[in-house]
Amino acid sequence: MSDHFKKIYQRSVDLLEAFQRVEKDRQTTGVSQFQVNDLASRGANLIHSVTGSKSSYAEHMRNALKQKTTAMQFLAVGGVVQAFHIDLANGDLVNIRQEVEAVVVSEILSQAHKLSRTKGVHPAASIIVACAGAEEFLRNWCEQKNISVPEKQRSMGRFAQELRAASHIELPVERRIAAWADYRNDAAHGANWNKITQEIANRTIREIEEFVLEHRHIFG
Repeated sequence: MSDHFKKIYQRSVDLLEAFQRVEKDRQTTGVSQFQVNDLASRGANLIHSVTGSKSSYAEHMRNALKQKTTAMQFLAVGGVVQAFHIDLANGDLVNIRQEVEAVVVSEILSQAHKLSRTKGVHPAASIIVACAGAEEFLRNWCEQKNISVPEKQRSMGRFAQELRAASHIELPVERRIAAWADYRNDAAHGANWNKITQEIANRTIREIEEFVLEHRHIFG
């Protein structure tokens, strides 16, 4: 069991125990909206960190807060927390986050394609979106390999550097990623927009898609 999983599991245990304490007191003092919101917020944060915001667990947590009374909300939130904890303990969530992230990257690249085909939209826009997809993919790759990158230093270039240092990619690949980052920088600064042509945008999107496809194994 990795240290990361141990921390996630302990957070799940702590949350379940917090729910059980409120449930015990609820028999005599009832439950407040504050308590429900606190448990729901903590539960949502934990669920999003493991499965992402588009999983069925995240959706059930959102729906739990739509119940008519505070007591019903509490029970619904508790049900989601308990189901999540049981599935986590049984190892049933191992691949869910990977599946969600794969969908996210795919959707980002799909949006880049749409922008590149939209009349009147500068090709810089599709470059920025496509590179966001590449950065998300590289971030997940680093997480899969337990490569830690400080929050303020996270970027395509830094992710690529760390992956090459860990022998997951070769120098030519790192340089190709650096070239995408350069295009994104040009695209993000109005003074350099003239450097971004439709041909460059289309090629960059294609290269990023090929890169993601070639290394899709990181999502399991």
